[in-house]
Amino acid sequence: MESWISDLGIKRSIADSRIAIMPQYSLSSARESDRPYFGRQLSAFQSPPIRYALLADLSRYVLGGKAAVRVLEVGSWAGASAITFGTVIRELGISDSKIICVDQWDQYFVAEDRSLHYKSMNAAIAHGEIQELFYQNIKVCGLGDMVEVKKASSREVLPELESAAFDLVYIDGSHKKDDVLYDLQQAKRLVRSGGVICGDDLELLKSQIDSDAHQVALDKDRDVAADPRTGVSYHPGVTEAVGIMFDGVWQEQGLWCVERSDEQWTVPDFRAGDLEIPTHLQHAVEIPYGVLKGYEFFQLGEGFVAYPMASPNWFQHRIVGSSIEELVLLLDTIEHINNKVSVPRIVESRDGINIVSYKGKNWVADQSAGEVDFRDQGQLQRLATAGKLVETGSIGDARAVADQTRIDQTRVPRLVESREGFNIVSYKGKNWVVHQSVGRVDFRDQEQLNRLATTSVLLETENIGEAREVIDRMVKAKADTDLKN
Repeated sequence: MESWISDLGIKRSIADSRIAIMPQYSLSSARESDRPYFGRQLSAFQSPPIRYALLADLSRYVLGGKAAVRVLEVGSWAGASAITFGTVIRELGISDSKIICVDQWDQYFVAEDRSLHYKSMNAAIAHGEIQELFYQNIKVCGLGDMVEVKKASSREVLPELESAAFDLVYIDGSHKKDDVLYDLQQAKRLVRSGGVICGDDLELLKSQIDSDAHQVALDKDRDVAADPRTGVSYHPGVTEAVGIMFDGVWQEQGLWCVERSDEQWTVPDFRAGDLEIPTHLQHAVEIPYGVLKGYEFFQLGEGFVAYPMASPNWFQHRIVGSSIEELVLLLDTIEHINNKVSVPRIVESRDGINIVSYKGKNWVADQSAGEVDFRDQGQLQRLATAGKLVETGSIGDARAVADQTRIDQTRVPRLVESREGFNIVSYKGKNWVVHQSVGRVDFRDQEQLNRLATTSVLLETENIGEAREVIDRMVKAKADTDLKN
């Protein structure tokens, strides 16, 4: 079997891993089965998966070889980073340990409530759901005795903590420049010599950005902005504050770190090793493994999934297996069954097109062609000449042809529905929630899309169902706020 896997040309790529959509691993099922949950619901998965893999490796570098450790975290949300620290500490066998988590779990950017992202977060905060999830995640991961929670702002908590008491201080709270500066000033007091200060959301250093555009973003107190020089979205307040406080830092994939040596601050000599997504996050992360028979293969937890390529409806046609070998056998079986079918079988219907399989052949048929007798070669030729029927080599090829046909026929964005002051728009396999105040959007203009995303009136979602859920959460949070007022 090992040679079989090798022949697939499979290779892991943590950097390209993505957050999966797992209906069978929903927030409710996680609660019922006492398992951790990190996914799209409640915005529980906040950072790209690679950052947690790097954070785990950095924690090993900082904490390894110590008999006792103290970790301070500012900004905890659902507990992904706190549990990363805890599992590394447990892995290193350090029994004398404590992680202090500081988070007020309060509304974000209330004055800038047009932000779809923060509306979604505020909806998760409204009834204490995200704090409840944090406690559940800590408990089911067995870290209740190691983690101490201080539910308050960093300005209330940090001044009360003992100086030089922590081996690692992690800053991931407010992104506003003044707040980050305050947290970093306190962190410099709190970390002991030989310890590190690290943090999230440093996508770009000051030396990498357009200074004029950066100043505009700071003046407008933007949480996220698109840098015109690099085209990368970044957090201006974090970039500015880190640049003011330190001459240089280690930085990779948005994670950053600086080491204390007495009163000096230096870039640590840290080199990431073989990265692995932390165990408590693997249920929500798909790691690319390769391509075969028109399908993309991913590892998901201990199992594997495969999706048909070049299809906007890829998730509806996923194949799940406990191993790659099992998935390959399933694909072979599907092909064998398709070759033996004695009557035409509609594989799927969408957007006015049918994909039909019959005796080992596959067709893309325009539904306007009406009933097709696939035994009648004359009719097949006439429909092909009229552009209403295309024969393909495989179902995967048929889906690709159908997708291209759909794109060719729909070269303008499609308004799926309007509700509660938002539009849901679908275009070329992508879906967006758009605030109706934004006016006309050219979805071919990536620059405009980036600008709208950074000004928080447009949010891309995985599918239309998720777009509806985002709107429902924001509407519910607004109704709760109005009721309180």
